[in-house]
Amino acid sequence: MKKRMFSLLTACALLVSTTPAAFAALSDFTAERSYTGQFADVPASAWYYDNVKTAYELGLVNGSSDTTYAPDDNITVAEVQTIVARIHATYHSNTIAPAEGAWYAPYVEYCMEHIDREICSMAYMLDGDVVTADQPASRTYFAYLMYAALPSSEYAQINTIPDGSLPDVDDIVFMDADERIYTLYRAGIVTGNDEYGTFHPDTNITRAEVAAIIARMIDPAQRKTFTLEEKPEAVLNGYEGSYFASLNDPNRPWIGYHLTISSMNNSTIQFDFSYEKPGHAVAFSAENARFTSATTAVASGTTYYADQPDNRNPVTYELTFSNHNIHLNIYINGSTTPDYSIDFACSGTVA
Repeated sequence: MKKRMFSLLTACALLVSTTPAAFAALSDFTAERSYTGQFADVPASAWYYDNVKTAYELGLVNGSSDTTYAPDDNITVAEVQTIVARIHATYHSNTIAPAEGAWYAPYVEYCMEHIDREICSMAYMLDGDVVTADQPASRTYFAYLMYAALPSSEYAQINTIPDGSLPDVDDIVFMDADERIYTLYRAGIVTGNDEYGTFHPDTNITRAEVAAIIARMIDPAQRKTFTLEEKPEAVLNGYEGSYFASLNDPNRPWIGYHLTISSMNNSTIQFDFSYEKPGHAVAFSAENARFTSATTAVASGTTYYADQPDNRNPVTYELTFSNHNIHLNIYINGSTTPDYSIDFACSGTVA
């Protein structure tokens, strides 16, 4: 058994469009309410519209309010267990019994009894001053528990995904999550974020993506057949070192971005990033970056003002390497466009 626990705080573009259908081998799942476009933030043109409609009508997800769904919000640990409990209970004709405590207690208790006592009980633990149940769930956590919502017989293979072919799945060291994720790819429930099947195991998953995964789980007709491309390999040389960017503004020499790459190999880059500004400095933390393509690596971290150390915001780093240049995009609070975009001149080359 793999020992090291991954963080529940870290955060597949597991995307699919779906429409209500007859649920062949999963016939116990039937619509219990109607969706009539009441979520103002789920426009009919959105890729996830039919997904949200299906998941809502099946009673497996609710809105964030009567009129909103919050498709871009991250799903929490408690919400993951709630969905897993609902799916498992419906499939097996079980009852989710009331339980004292927070709103999610009945679902956590159900998951502890029927899914995984050790992992699911972690929802009650504290992460600092916050209950783990209220923390964002990573994609690995989501996939690990969602796999257990249905029996393995429901995951018939429709795609050929050889062992070792997914760029960032084999390095997952949480229980048997890597094997479960491969099964979900092979069953057409997970497709990855790019043509190589990159999974991004430590990033969060949005409520829109969750609705899409539910639709694939429940309706096999919605599962996707696909062929992944082999990830190209590049040799990166000469990138280790410290780099500085002043925004090319001689009138503001105190504005400087510092990037230090201390080591790199075929899978990860160990780096440090900082932005110095006297009086109101912005501090950044970073985890080791993992390659998502031959020349691009992605990492997670936080950012905060030095005089407000408790006001932290999640950050995603995207480093792209080319000849004599490192381009760094920084996305804060789940932004889809870079909040910072910085180039560092260097001696590195791509072979």
